[in-house]
Amino acid sequence: MTTAESGGSIFISYAWGAEFQKKEWVRQRIISSLDWKHDIFWDRDNVALGELVEGAIGKALEKRPLLVLCLCDQDYLEAARRIGSGLYEELRLLMQIADEPGVRIVPLILESGCAERLPAPLIGRLYLDLQPLHSRNLDLGMIILGVAEGSSQAQLKSEINNVLADYQLRQRALSFLKRRPLTIWGSGQNHEVTVCSDAAMPYLLKPPQWMWESSHWNYLLEDDQPTFCPIKGRWHWEYVQISSEMRPLAAAVLSTFFPQLTGEKEQRLLTKASALLVCRFFRMVKIDEPFTFDADDLVNNLIIDYEGFDILKQLLDSAEATAKASMT
Repeated sequence: MTTAESGGSIFISYAWGAEFQKKEWVRQRIISSLDWKHDIFWDRDNVALGELVEGAIGKALEKRPLLVLCLCDQDYLEAARRIGSGLYEELRLLMQIADEPGVRIVPLILESGCAERLPAPLIGRLYLDLQPLHSRNLDLGMIILGVAEGSSQAQLKSEINNVLADYQLRQRALSFLKRRPLTIWGSGQNHEVTVCSDAAMPYLLKPPQWMWESSHWNYLLEDDQPTFCPIKGRWHWEYVQISSEMRPLAAAVLSTFFPQLTGEKEQRLLTKASALLVCRFFRMVKIDEPFTFDADDLVNNLIIDYEGFDILKQLLDSAEATAKASMT
């Protein structure tokens, strides 16, 4: 069974707009998320020089099952009403098959004011509003793939909300953390870990006071090994399956980004977050390789699933509340 046979055929209906490169984002944000499984017709790639465009479009619209994704922005609406335009002719052909079995036409709303002005044969069809993602230049790939796979309206709306929530938490976290920019640098030669900031001279990373007072960590911190001696600013990382020996490093790094979090609840959150950072970052670095770690790395490695998302949100809630209280 071929890729096209397993995933069906998808026709991308769009308007180029005034500039040739204006719709090149379609390739990166839509085509690339679909073409590994589906037979995609996109005229920029599928119509050869010298070929009759209308003939190529007609052949593409004959395939079944067929999903037509209409990328509805202001350019699309303008071109759809302009007699003789490529899109005008494309929609005329689409009208002829719009109600045939095996044909599904989905308007994707990319800009405000488009849903109320859809051309035939899009009028009255259930559309998907992607304005909140498109206006923020967020990835549409998984949403579009969900459309192709037949996800319900509720499922797609939930996925859109999840993407927006990730974006909002990411922006909020980076805005907070970058008030005090930090970069953590680990040497692959001696395993010394250095904290670099704009506000102070670089210094070796050492355990914060709360880790010395915690029974979860304090028994580890006086070790003196070639790649692990926290009191001398030496920490362990290694490309291995087992990661528990790297958790003190992750906890100390997190505490450097959130120095105001020292309470019992916050310590538990930092401990949970350290386990995630070890699995997603520190155990992926070979023992003789250096690393750098900054706010982007912290956020990117926590926010990728629900558990990390929730932990990052709680850490941020506590840090912002503590900062606010210190100002009153």
